[in-house]
Amino acid sequence: MNETLIYLYGLRNQGSSFGVERMRKLLPLLGNPQNRFPVIHVAGTNGKGSVCSMLDSIYRENGYKVGLFSSPHLVELGERIRVDGEILTLDRIEKYIRLIKPIADKMELEKAGSGPTFFEMMTAMAFLVFAEHKVDLAILETGLGGRLDSTNVVEPTLSIITTIALDHCSILGHSIEEIAREKAGIIKQGVPVLTGWLPDAANLVVEALAGSKSSPFESMAYKEGIEFPDTNLVGGHQKRNAALAYCSVLKIEKIFPVTEEKIRKGLTKVRLEGRWQYIEGSPAMILDACHNQEGAVVLQENLRDYGKSVIVWLGALGEDRAVEVINAVVPFAEEIRLFEIKQPRACSISTLKKLVPKNFKGIVSEGTCENFTQQVNEVNKASTIVITGSIYLVGDLLSQIRESSHPLGHTFQDLL
Repeated sequence: MNETLIYLYGLRNQGSSFGVERMRKLLPLLGNPQNRFPVIHVAGTNGKGSVCSMLDSIYRENGYKVGLFSSPHLVELGERIRVDGEILTLDRIEKYIRLIKPIADKMELEKAGSGPTFFEMMTAMAFLVFAEHKVDLAILETGLGGRLDSTNVVEPTLSIITTIALDHCSILGHSIEEIAREKAGIIKQGVPVLTGWLPDAANLVVEALAGSKSSPFESMAYKEGIEFPDTNLVGGHQKRNAALAYCSVLKIEKIFPVTEEKIRKGLTKVRLEGRWQYIEGSPAMILDACHNQEGAVVLQENLRDYGKSVIVWLGALGEDRAVEVINAVVPFAEEIRLFEIKQPRACSISTLKKLVPKNFKGIVSEGTCENFTQQVNEVNKASTIVITGSIYLVGDLLSQIRESSHPLGHTFQDLL
């Protein structure tokens, strides 16, 4: 591992420290690149990655040069920062780290803990990349929450909140209203905000905050006669995400003109790995990162629609999340193979075993992250393997499928 990556990996190991103060100090020292392109800012418990990818695809189909910032990645660190669909190469990452590091080191020397975190470093890097490429529009996905997220230093053209559910409660709050307040922190004075199918309690919070900032508020939950456009992504929830993306584009079409035909075409060309991603083969594989209750509900719906029993490979961070995913897959699994992910807070195999219901009639087995391909070859060729739970398990498997040229890539993840 070279010195640049060692430095970046060290920031990641220090964990997360939420707040925008460090970004507000860092960005002027970099020339405020975040002010040099228009932005659509997207927050939400679930669906924000899908909606961001849909918006990226729609606007690129309409001929715009688009920057996309998302997290986490599956295999390569550069997946987080894309321009016109191309990920940031390792060489380019090293270039930007060499630019930012002296400034970050000086900030840290002035006061311990005042230097940027790993996620803040990646956010600043995205701003520099988008400014350098002179993108027509940047789509920014928040990392966690909204009010204190490192992306919340922009003045967007549109703010979107996809969904609100109980997740990351120790950080964001223990009620729907508290979490909605944190997510709605991305709303800026006078900037329109569009929400997805939020619970009424959450929508009331968002609408009130939008009103206090004279920001036009609209919610999919209150619309009538909504059309759910076609998308190449699987699941009823993706139909809802497509409708939200479609309405978002129409909301600002006077600023960013689009055509109906190319909106629809863009929605059928979305690339989103690790979300019910089907890989043909013998056996077939479905990769579906699922890490909270809302995601578990969607996973169960997709398994029901798939229509046949599957072999489930599962790993999770935290017992609460593990229980939700295990309960979702049990009715459809003939075998559940458990993995201990190489991440902090990973559930051990012994813990996962205890969480499998005693009335499960299928096989419970143990897997290892070191030799995925060998384990795939041992499965009946006519079967389907569903790899689910933590995104880290999905990323590990994908990296081995791809035989990535940069195997370090999937280790650079956020401690969420």
